[in-house]
Amino acid sequence: MKIAYFTDTFTPEVNGVTNTLSKLQTWLDSKDVQYAFFAPDYAGGTGRGKAVPGDLVFQNKSARRVHRFRGIKTPLSPESCLAFPRNRKIFDLCDDFRPDLVHVVTELGIGYKGLKYARSRRLPLVMSYHTDYCKYLRFFHLDFLRPLAEKYLSWFYRSAHKILAPSRHTLEQLFHKQYQNLGLWSRGIDSGNFNPRFRSGKWRQRLGIGNKFVFLYVGRLSPEKGLDMLIHAIGEIESRFPGKAAFVFTGGGPCAEIIREKNFSSVILTGFKTGRELSEIYASCDCFAFPSGTETFGNAPLEAMASGLPVAAVASGGVTEFLFHGENALLCGEGDRKGFTENLITLMNDKARCRALAEKGRKLAGERAWDLVFDDLLGVYGALIQNGGSALGGFRDAS
Repeated sequence: MKIAYFTDTFTPEVNGVTNTLSKLQTWLDSKDVQYAFFAPDYAGGTGRGKAVPGDLVFQNKSARRVHRFRGIKTPLSPESCLAFPRNRKIFDLCDDFRPDLVHVVTELGIGYKGLKYARSRRLPLVMSYHTDYCKYLRFFHLDFLRPLAEKYLSWFYRSAHKILAPSRHTLEQLFHKQYQNLGLWSRGIDSGNFNPRFRSGKWRQRLGIGNKFVFLYVGRLSPEKGLDMLIHAIGEIESRFPGKAAFVFTGGGPCAEIIREKNFSSVILTGFKTGRELSEIYASCDCFAFPSGTETFGNAPLEAMASGLPVAAVASGGVTEFLFHGENALLCGEGDRKGFTENLITLMNDKARCRALAEKGRKLAGERAWDLVFDDLLGVYGALIQNGGSALGGFRDAS
């Protein structure tokens, strides 16, 4: 089996999609599945889709390749890189690989090339839906673009033989929008890397946290993450419980400067972290505060649960796949600043409640292994390859 992946986001960029693809790449290696990734080059330059030498590796006679393409940075997401490779270059590379199936991960420049390539070669085409762009627009005062965005996305996904959503919530949204050929591709957790055993008193001491109750947020610092709710909660808790709590933000984005300008005495911004350091951050805090209602799944709360933290979140979006109010989390309505604040205060003042929620959360996280998630994905690939695009009725008209 040979799979070609087309994605507009990849390592070293840090987000839920790149985390999933990194885990998938490691798993494919372990299964001796041949693959090629077509992805942006983050090393520099603003070339027009010029291919750069990829991470080309040959092991056990299986070709595993990552082809990188230079692109441009955008003000909305400076960490990202948008590449628009020329058809001939990317098609030649893919023809050389000769995939049995194409998996388009994202909907922009490189993802669009993947769609075009699969259509031109009449290959089975899988698309995975990761980001609710239309819901994001209102947070950037661009809601007037929503009809156009909805039309483009509907057109884009029309060609897929299978559209994979990360949660039942997202699956239902796509169903109501009349997307077809839908399936579920959930997410897992590596409980070896996210685990209470990484709790570090030295880390807390280094940051000057001491015995304070530490709330943690991990993710992009951007308006669509509902950070106005968390900022409001910080002001309330600093006023009502001075010196009792600390708030750690791990990640980057446009809201970082807004948070700094508030001059909160209890806030620590660590920037993006990965690996062992991220594991220590999760396990060394006391509660995960996640105000986002726009997630199609929500990897970060699951990582927090595996790390032994109780979660305060919003009862909206993909997190409702695994967060249940009063069982393993305290939830409030999207945009409910008062409810979110009171849930944080409840957890800060009730150690027994924290322990009970954390124990149930860790148990649930332990049941979501990546191997099972990727086994299911490989099953989808196998069925489509066996049937072939023509057996599925070929490509529907996407023009």
